[in-house]
Amino acid sequence: MNNFSQARPAIRPNFPMGRVAGELAGRWAAEPEMPRPADVEPAAARVRLGDLDTHLHCSIVGTCLTDADLRKVLARFVDVQDATDLDLHHEAVRLAGSDAQVARALHKALDARFDAVLRRFAKARNEQDVRALWREFHQRGEVPAAYWAVLSHRHASGAVRQEVFGEVHMLSHLMGASTRADLRQRVFLQAENDQLRAQHAQLQDRYQRLVETHDRTDQEHQQTATLLRVARSEIEELRARTAVRPESPADTPSEQVALHTQRREHAEQRAARAVQEVDELKAEMDHLRLKLQQVVGELHAADAQLHRWLSEESADAAIAPAELGGRRLLYVGGRPSSANAIQEWVERNGGELRRHDGGFEDRKGQLAADIAWADRVVFPVDCIDHDSAGSIKRHCVRLGIPFTPLRTASLASFVAAASSEWIQRQPTAGSHLCLRHA
Repeated sequence: MNNFSQARPAIRPNFPMGRVAGELAGRWAAEPEMPRPADVEPAAARVRLGDLDTHLHCSIVGTCLTDADLRKVLARFVDVQDATDLDLHHEAVRLAGSDAQVARALHKALDARFDAVLRRFAKARNEQDVRALWREFHQRGEVPAAYWAVLSHRHASGAVRQEVFGEVHMLSHLMGASTRADLRQRVFLQAENDQLRAQHAQLQDRYQRLVETHDRTDQEHQQTATLLRVARSEIEELRARTAVRPESPADTPSEQVALHTQRREHAEQRAARAVQEVDELKAEMDHLRLKLQQVVGELHAADAQLHRWLSEESADAAIAPAELGGRRLLYVGGRPSSANAIQEWVERNGGELRRHDGGFEDRKGQLAADIAWADRVVFPVDCIDHDSAGSIKRHCVRLGIPFTPLRTASLASFVAAASSEWIQRQPTAGSHLCLRHA
């Protein structure tokens, strides 16, 4: 950006400042000083931005002012139309230490934004009060306002300013690491979300085809039942006619009855097969409907987690409080790609996760000790052998530790299970499930 190479020259007044300053000094000396409350610090006693050490300007501008506020202030001094946010930050830091007008404008913008917090800090009368207020606002997550209030306070010594600067500096590193972890998990979750959406669309299509097949089969069943009723009525009619008509060697009633009986039996067999097919289709449709509900639940859990991360990334506050509350979870089996993402999710939500591969590389004898350590055992049914699953169930029932089988080894299945009741419920002893077949 070429316009930042040369800042606008400072505007100089075109009237004699000495005469005006003398008149103002005489007027102030003549007028009595207005009384000021004892618990409010005068604004003139605060340290101005231009008087602070220049190495603090970068953190003040980057932490306490938004990009919109910074662009609005600098627009009065330089051309900001094609400037990026990084260019504006560098230019504001440079001008804050070299241009008095820009420093005053930035100081006024900071005071206007954090007026309520500055009034609270104005009641501090010594360095201990300033430290106490900083701790209070820091714990509440109101770091930008408290940071400017401390650095501009008249009772904040150089040591206090350097200490607060160090905490804000390290906080930026922590937030950067947290943001990078969120981005990795968000990319992984978005990919899995797209996969679940595709599976959901396929299941919906298959469910629709099954419904159409069920309707056709039901219509065929109704038609077969109608034919069966017609055949029975014909048989009854033939029986009634043979009772009054003399027998003939060519067309005896017994032959007619046998013929219609055979037709009736064939119709009944077709009807029975149709009923059996309808029952099988109903069972398959119920199974698919249950699987579809599970996939939809996992999709909703993945969407909720993704929206939560997006809202936390755009907010100024710290990360939301932990949901697992220090729970110890044992994850047995699974895939390494999804297991790493699951471990990051558990640790970010306040829990502790220990993994066991079910006996491929980890010793199976270690499984019992890991189960005794955990508050809950979780394992995906599609990525674990039958012996390990049966051993987990037996140990959990014997030790009174609850266990949760997951539908798949995906992160979405784990998040869906973690969003259900068992996160808030305390571990219960025993289980009513079959030890072999769950």
